[in-house]
Amino acid sequence: MDPRRELSVINNAIRRRNREVGGRIVWYEFKPINTGASLYDDVYDEGAPGVGGRAYKAGVPLSTIYLEELEDSFRSIDEGRQPTQTVRATLLYKDLVSAGIENAREYQDHLNDVFEYDSRFYKIQDYKVRGQLSHEQPTGEVVVSVMGFEVYLDQEFPFSNGPKNPKLTTLPWPTSFPS
Repeated sequence: MDPRRELSVINNAIRRRNREVGGRIVWYEFKPINTGASLYDDVYDEGAPGVGGRAYKAGVPLSTIYLEELEDSFRSIDEGRQPTQTVRATLLYKDLVSAGIENAREYQDHLNDVFEYDSRFYKIQDYKVRGQLSHEQPTGEVVVSVMGFEVYLDQEFPFSNGPKNPKLTTLPWPTSFPS
């Protein structure tokens, strides 16, 4: 069988499953420092509020093949432990490329990316491209597997232009007391 045809059959079967199940994440791609978009202090690794720090491209919705939430295995206690969870997601390689994710084949380029699922944000912990059908074909990759750990925007990005969370800025109630 021709690898291109086999890849097309795989992609079509996965698309059919996505239509039935409908799992989705929103991917925020990190703008690298060498492009001048992300700027931070050499000593403190932080940017001044509103001026520098880490910057991200606009969020891109991506359908998932498989998504698994792993709750924090430690118990939340009164002494202040903050529970965080991890998420494993499997996506079609073709979807990342079609969405405009740059150099989707290289894991190093995406270790600073962030994704959102279920109103929670996750930093990439693990990024793997799997399922190459043919070594001669550069487009033979089939799936990308990512694992992310939960981060809190107000803690992780205090001096950065982190991913914009529209849910936090468009609240249906007043955000301040009346004067």
